[in-house]
Amino acid sequence: MNKHNDLLDEYYEIGSMPKLRNITNPEQRQRHKSRTKSRKKPDRTILQSDLVEQVDGLDSFIFSYQASRHERQWLIDSLGSFHDAHWLEDVLRLLKGGKEASVYQCTSNPAVEIGSKYSAAKVYRPRRFRNLKNDHLYREGRARLDGDGIQIIDDRSLHAIRQRTSYGRRLMHTSWIEHEYQTMQILHAAGVDMPVPYTRGNNAILMEYIGDTDMPAPTLNMVDLEPDEAYNLFTQVMRNVHLMLEYERVHADLSAYNILYWDGAIKIIDFPQAINPHENRSAYLIFKRDIRRICDYFTHQGLRLDPSDIARQMWTSHGYPIRHEVNPALLDDQDEQDRQFWDRYRNA
Repeated sequence: MNKHNDLLDEYYEIGSMPKLRNITNPEQRQRHKSRTKSRKKPDRTILQSDLVEQVDGLDSFIFSYQASRHERQWLIDSLGSFHDAHWLEDVLRLLKGGKEASVYQCTSNPAVEIGSKYSAAKVYRPRRFRNLKNDHLYREGRARLDGDGIQIIDDRSLHAIRQRTSYGRRLMHTSWIEHEYQTMQILHAAGVDMPVPYTRGNNAILMEYIGDTDMPAPTLNMVDLEPDEAYNLFTQVMRNVHLMLEYERVHADLSAYNILYWDGAIKIIDFPQAINPHENRSAYLIFKRDIRRICDYFTHQGLRLDPSDIARQMWTSHGYPIRHEVNPALLDDQDEQDRQFWDRYRNA
């Protein structure tokens, strides 16, 4: 109870601060009269009840994972709504730390019938710590989405986004998460092999956990395959790429690092960079990069593949025209990866 009393004392201390000195005496007397007539002393009992509820709310989400103080607060802020809505009971451990987000293994609440004891929470890093380079390359043509997944059409909000104000950057952060969640919903409904998306919050997406109690599914780059299995898994990956194209999506960051391997099957993950082939001028070149990365992995597993031919045939089979229309303004000439990308584009 001491912490509640401390907060109350702080409240009353603020209320009893000295009067402002930079106003004239008549103004001060007038303000004093109006405050005397209208101002009632707060009910300490009501204040104490409200503050107890607020403080206890911060302490109600207690989890097993031993996080640092800042990480703990980050998880409370990002996953607290899932806990309050009874989606999860506990955060057990960190599965993957990334440049854009971290993934945690959570215990599901039995009251929510998701068919698994565990779930995975993808928690985005705060905007100021995100390190995803050139996300503007993937934002081209996208609708800006609010926290409810609805397109932002308000002129003031769109202006804030264009000017990259603090408020505009918050809107962009929210839109980035909403875009991934909506992409996951669309592609999972289409039959793509991927974790089931359950729900999303202001800074996180809750989805199916792949693995068992003690071991999460490894990413494909950590697995060496026998030739027969390599061929079967390559076929699985290509089936999923076809499905994504059918539903007007290119993963845009597809590689063995973003494919989970479990019980002889694959699950594709991480969709925030996904693009629509009709809306992004760099779509075919980004698609070719996805196919090349996949073929690089399976070539090391013993398959003989021609990524350029595979990309061309898959792309045109879905009726997409091959257009070499990358906008150099979308690339950073000070970034080595972008310069290499531009050189490959010009020589394609």
